[in-house]
Amino acid sequence: MAKILVLGGGFGGLAAATALRQRLDDQHRIVVIDQRDHFYMGFAKLWDLAGTRPLSAGTRSLQNLESHRIEFLQARITGIDAAERRVDTTNGALDADAVVIALGAGPAPRHAAMLAGPGAHDLYDGTAIPAIRADLEALRGGRVVVSVLGGPYKCPPAPFEGALIVDQLLRRHGTRDDVEVVMTTPMATTLPVAGVDASTYVAERLSDHGITLLTEHVVDRVDGDARTVSFGNGATESYDVLLGVPANVAPAVVHDGELVGGSGWIEPDRHTMRTTWDRVYAVGDCVHIPTATGALPMAGVFAAACGEVAAANVAADLGVGDGASYDGHGYCFLELPDEKVAFVEGDFYADPPEVSLTEADEEQFRRKQAYELQSLDAWLP
Repeated sequence: MAKILVLGGGFGGLAAATALRQRLDDQHRIVVIDQRDHFYMGFAKLWDLAGTRPLSAGTRSLQNLESHRIEFLQARITGIDAAERRVDTTNGALDADAVVIALGAGPAPRHAAMLAGPGAHDLYDGTAIPAIRADLEALRGGRVVVSVLGGPYKCPPAPFEGALIVDQLLRRHGTRDDVEVVMTTPMATTLPVAGVDASTYVAERLSDHGITLLTEHVVDRVDGDARTVSFGNGATESYDVLLGVPANVAPAVVHDGELVGGSGWIEPDRHTMRTTWDRVYAVGDCVHIPTATGALPMAGVFAAACGEVAAANVAADLGVGDGASYDGHGYCFLELPDEKVAFVEGDFYADPPEVSLTEADEEQFRRKQAYELQSLDAWLP
């Protein structure tokens, strides 16, 4: 009997654990470890902010893994010995025959500190949604700045979706004419990972809604007392409400275990998700997978696809079935107001990426809803 540890209960970990159970019979133990007891998809936070649906409606308990005969251990991972396939947790140490690392990423401490002052919020923090909504509702004039503080960051379209939601909420409150909305990014275009067409499309939608877009604006500091954002190019922007998107960093336990490469992230083979350690795989936001434009996006769809590939290769290592290879194909949903979605899809390993973009419509919004429900039902029924 083999024991497989899946470290992390996000997109990559859940997809890997579910695929492993489908390939391996019950004599093989599969254990998912996460310090949280629940899962929801990141875009559900913006649905809550927009008033589309409360976050709780898309949240599932990780205990539901038990229905797949997958064990769930709620614990914080304190150490990883990849060579020995040994994992230390706050509930004790575990040894494994194979490990899938899917620990995600967290906000850079420097950027988190920038958002500690009044009127400033982490747009990606689900617990901040009520405070964000309250600050926007209280505005009768002034400025809202939505700022990508650095990169890499999760879900490349989300900051721009957030700016459009701000516009929508202010219009709903009847205050939009008196509130300026500014979107800043350190990048030269909105979505460089998706190519010129998608970037232009996003910029045009922001313009349609009267949102000022400032590209190549690298945030240097935030003065919470003066409510100003200062940029490396010398520019400053005042704000009444600041919605920041911090850059992400790999978890400390990954650094402490010397699992990261020169990129600051785990660097598995981009086709098999194998690391340099035997029967240790890594997927999702804790990894760096190079592409012609930088790296594979930190997005759940990509993490899930890579998790399924890792699962196939773990099973093959254990003598069950054939291995698999990830070919760089993926997609994402670019959500616009009025429950419309543009669908971005293509080969992100191509040089340059071969990515297509559909016009936004309600059908693609329903497709996004279906993706969430189908995935949650498959992973956490």
